[in-house]
Amino acid sequence: MLFSFGSSTSHALVYDSVLHSWLQFEGCNPILSHSYYQKGAFYDGCLFFTTPEPFNVVCFDFDACKWNRSRTELPGSLTFVRLVSDEDRKLYLIGGVGESGISRSIKLWELGENGENWVEIDILPEMMCRKFVSVCYHNYEHVYCFWHQGLICVCCYTWPEILYYKVCRRTWHWLPKCPSLPDKSSCGFRWFPFKPELYATV
Repeated sequence: MLFSFGSSTSHALVYDSVLHSWLQFEGCNPILSHSYYQKGAFYDGCLFFTTPEPFNVVCFDFDACKWNRSRTELPGSLTFVRLVSDEDRKLYLIGGVGESGISRSIKLWELGENGENWVEIDILPEMMCRKFVSVCYHNYEHVYCFWHQGLICVCCYTWPEILYYKVCRRTWHWLPKCPSLPDKSSCGFRWFPFKPELYATV
């Protein structure tokens, strides 16, 4: 968990389920700046985050208990970047590509097996891209992503629909908003993954 005291100091809190205690680590402020509110993506024993511009990928290594900057070069002309992992097997990067903060396309990359490059695997179709960027109004701070049972979900706080990518079929789709929601309920809307474990002990 990342948290900040005011605007000057950021820390990382890690809960050790073996020791049943919290550990506090400093040093993420110069790395993450004001991105401490974002959700990390767990992959290969580390928790990965993206930094504000100039975009970079950083990670917290749980074994070494320290922050590291990724040496893997990001794709060029990015307008925003988000990370998502498929439960520790693969790490994906979703990003807008364009100029002056305006996305002309949205692409999806996968971290290569050697961890040294990002491999482009798909691009959002043009009409779907136009809808998504119009929903965001090019304010990409509203964009967040998560993984759910083979789907990479790309959402916006101000829009009650989900843009999702079905990894096994390599297809993009829109999940419509819940019909129970009133039309003006989009402001501050937040999706999250939920997989009930009915056999879990209580």
